[in-house]
Amino acid sequence: MEQAQALIYQAWESTTGRQAAAFARQALELCPDCADAYTVLAETQARSAEDACLLYQQGVDAGRRSVGEAVFLEQAGHFWGLIETRPYMRARQGLADCLWALGRKEAFIAHGEALLELNPDDTQGIRYGLLNRYLAVGDDAAAERLLRRYAQDSSAAFLWSRVLLDLRRDDQVAARENLRAAMDGNPHVVDLFSGKRSPPARLPERFIPGDRHEAALYFAGSAEAWLASSDAMEWLMEQLTE
Repeated sequence: MEQAQALIYQAWESTTGRQAAAFARQALELCPDCADAYTVLAETQARSAEDACLLYQQGVDAGRRSVGEAVFLEQAGHFWGLIETRPYMRARQGLADCLWALGRKEAFIAHGEALLELNPDDTQGIRYGLLNRYLAVGDDAAAERLLRRYAQDSSAAFLWSRVLLDLRRDDQVAARENLRAAMDGNPHVVDLFSGKRSPPARLPERFIPGDRHEAALYFAGSAEAWLASSDAMEWLMEQLTE
């Protein structure tokens, strides 16, 4: 496993997907339970969401075998603190995102919630996609619970989603107050919602809180939830033109 994981580190540093995939296949030859190898293949070789799902599922299964069932029982709550669990967590996050892309929304939510139970500190940032998708499917109660669970989170995702949740509850007073906080936290979101700036062709891999990259990531992840609430979008546009 150590030799296989060393090949995965080389795959991550590769400049092309083809080279990364070659390292991943070598890793699997050494150790069929190298979960990260399946994740690399899903990200570089899959030609469809269905193909990616199959590879991520293989990664999840391999990761579970590698970690062992006892760890799931004994270490739930601080999973990410164990380096050997991280390949499993990465594969399961990829699987969840693929399932959402395929319209299997309940399955995505189940995986997201399970990942947070394994790692409440949420090193992976699972809560951001989960919050957007709670709102997209209309589960406002679950969105509220998540906002409360991570009450100290001042990201664009949490600040702007709080505004959306207020509007869906028809609490315009709270929405105006939280809109000011959202604008202070990341004003660049406004340019994307208003159409003053187009979203980037490729989403950024990194961001600094409050910058345009963070705004682009939030816009991409939350558009479905906002568009599902046409009254909320109309209200927001009115506020932005005042």
